[in-house]
Amino acid sequence: MGKPIMTREEFLEYENYFNTMQYEKVVSYFNPGCKVEYMDSYTRAPQPPQRTVVGPAEFIENYKNLHKNFREFLTLGIFLSDEKNMIVEFQTEFHAKNDGDFQGAPIKRGDCFAVNQFCVYDFDENGKYSRIRISHHRILSNAPGFKPLHSLDDN
Repeated sequence: MGKPIMTREEFLEYENYFNTMQYEKVVSYFNPGCKVEYMDSYTRAPQPPQRTVVGPAEFIENYKNLHKNFREFLTLGIFLSDEKNMIVEFQTEFHAKNDGDFQGAPIKRGDCFAVNQFCVYDFDENGKYSRIRISHHRILSNAPGFKPLHSLDDN
């Protein structure tokens, strides 16, 4: 096995840019056509079309819209990297900034919704992300005794 395309320490820098909503620094890791593919609802029943954003501009627009209502935090767990791919595990928390609705359920300002998430990153020949596949494994915040790792006021 060759040298990892990215180290855990380098990825933690990227994670920090995401957590602090430094979108331009986040997308500096992307190639111009990077595809970010989001999970579906794991059902055979009719569901919305698969969600994919393509390129830095769509990524930024997607997250600016999400972050109007939620403060999102990624906390890195498992990190595996080889010479051209990377797989990471996160505890991903969404802290509500406003009262409203989140995926069909009411949510109040300060509420936290958290999931266990796995992401697969493909890299191009220049070491930039070319494709990211996001999968949610389990809702963590519904478990008895769940405690968020972050709060709405974290920086």
